[in-house]
Amino acid sequence: MTLILILIVSQVAAQLTHALALTKHFGSVRASSFLTLLFIGLTSFLTNPIIATLHAVFLGSSFVGMTDPTRLSRLQIFLSSVIFSFIFYFLLGYLKGAGGVLGFSAFMSCLIVHFIWWLGTKQKLRFRRPIKD
Repeated sequence: MTLILILIVSQVAAQLTHALALTKHFGSVRASSFLTLLFIGLTSFLTNPIIATLHAVFLGSSFVGMTDPTRLSRLQIFLSSVIFSFIFYFLLGYLKGAGGVLGFSAFMSCLIVHFIWWLGTKQKLRFRRPIKD
């Protein structure tokens, strides 16, 4: 159940941050901080112990959503936030505190998706027929 909640919160954070960052008066940093504060404000009255973890997940996944749209598309951000959720979930028990896990998980998830897309592009280019003059 915890992993499912982490996946849902991660998707919401990444997609909302990305969408809000593309608006005229919001940049990626403002979008991330605004949405994170809004999420924390709306969920701070809940007493479940997982809420603190979900606050960290929202912030970390908003890092994924801050990615420049020329680097990652919406689909790639979706995949990155899923990968972020798994990395965060499994590393949280090994590293002390959530701070190091957030940035590392966001960076690695974006890097993995970007690398997979790059490999796919290279494979397509490799099998093209040569142009005959």
